Amino acid sequence: MYWSRSRGKFSIGFFTAMFITWLSLSIARAEEDVTEIVAAEINAKYQSHKENFSVKRLFASRCSWCHQGYGLKQADGPRLAGIPKTKEQVVEQIMYGKTPMPGFRKQLKEWQIEALADYIKALPDVEL
Repeated sequence: MYWSRSRGKFSIGFFTAMFITWLSLSIARAEEDVTEIVAAEINAKYQSHKENFSVKRLFASRCSWCHQGYGLKQADGPRLAGIPKTKEQVVEQIMYGKTPMPGFRKQLKEWQIEALADYIKALPDVEL
């Protein structure tokens, strides 16, 4: 009888753990899928500037230190998905910064700043 009860508790715990694992992997894939879809559209727009351009790689190298989850999560910097700023305002902030964010006008080309602004504005208003 004791074996039966503990086996049942084990089964419930095991399946609960498996469900939580599945759910967390699904959320991680959803985050990746959303940003991949947005990035693919932006990459196609800027291919004429650089072959194999990846706005997601650019974002990861310059922005993800503070804006995590490729812009979908708040960290040291705010979540960028769904921000109410216009594209022009986003370009301005990327170029000149706003304390504590540095400006990138001297490190990035104008078209790279435009690509980042397009990416940020295209992110759906979701939070992970």
